[in-house]
Amino acid sequence: MKIVGVLSALAVIAICSCSGDGLLLPKSGGRPYEVLVVSVGSGRGAASVDSVLSLDVPGLPQSEPMFDVSLTDSAHFNQTAKLARSIVVVNVNPHLFTTTRIRYEKNVWARPQIVAYVNAASDSSLLADMPRIGTQLANLLVRAEMNAAISQLGGSANVKASGIVAEMFGYGIKIPSDMKSYKAGRNFVWLSDDAPSGMQSICVYSYPGNRLDALRALAVRDSVMKANIPGERRGMYMQTAASTVVCGFTEEKGRTVMVSRGLWEMHGDAMGGPFVAHSVVDTAGNRVVVAEAFVYAPETKKRNLLRQAEAALYTLKKIKH
Repeated sequence: MKIVGVLSALAVIAICSCSGDGLLLPKSGGRPYEVLVVSVGSGRGAASVDSVLSLDVPGLPQSEPMFDVSLTDSAHFNQTAKLARSIVVVNVNPHLFTTTRIRYEKNVWARPQIVAYVNAASDSSLLADMPRIGTQLANLLVRAEMNAAISQLGGSANVKASGIVAEMFGYGIKIPSDMKSYKAGRNFVWLSDDAPSGMQSICVYSYPGNRLDALRALAVRDSVMKANIPGERRGMYMQTAASTVVCGFTEEKGRTVMVSRGLWEMHGDAMGGPFVAHSVVDTAGNRVVVAEAFVYAPETKKRNLLRQAEAALYTLKKIKH
């Protein structure tokens, strides 16, 4: 298991934002995690951005890019193109810029939409700065998509499923409307859409403790999943592929969240897939509460399925009495 730092897209250095309400704007087009990269001037700068945004998503069993990137230039950036949900404008101009910087705006030509501007003095300086700003840009775009998914969840959450979690744990979470099947255990609940292909699930569970420890979290996950998610035949159960797990920490709404990503597999069977878990300390309850999303989608792409389910994890919030 690897432990790394997790950068929050809201804490990016040298990024400033400007948001419009966008109430009268048309609906944006395209699918989640599609990005249009627009080059102003040399196209080599846009290619540098493309190379970073097209890197593989960590924690998936097969190669999938972080984003589906399309390239264009300013001459072809017409009104139709401006309706894209995620746009990155790359402007390389030594007369205007001395350093490489990112800024972004929301809902410029459509809604919901994010438009990020990557400004640099030269192609070479942009290329040199990509290790620094590439992660920032990717986090920014991912978080924009997560926020859009969370907003969509707000109007279509499964109230019954959310109520089950609230009653068991004292935490609120917005569960997708199609997750109608559930199984409850000791300090554990599993919610799923039971889809025949591309199945999405969310688990919430807790265990005693007052700090976030990656190794303990991994051991607890294996124990909890073995007890609560059996396979089709006796002796089969879910377990973690420990060598694939990457763990990091981020700040969300004033609290520390441990984010673990990796692969799960069914002991004694060929089933498996990716998972992501968010763990938080409930100080008053002297426990760690975990909300996890996992996907089973054999022979299909998994990036969007996992990220769609992961959006619900960001809504986990302790209920105040």
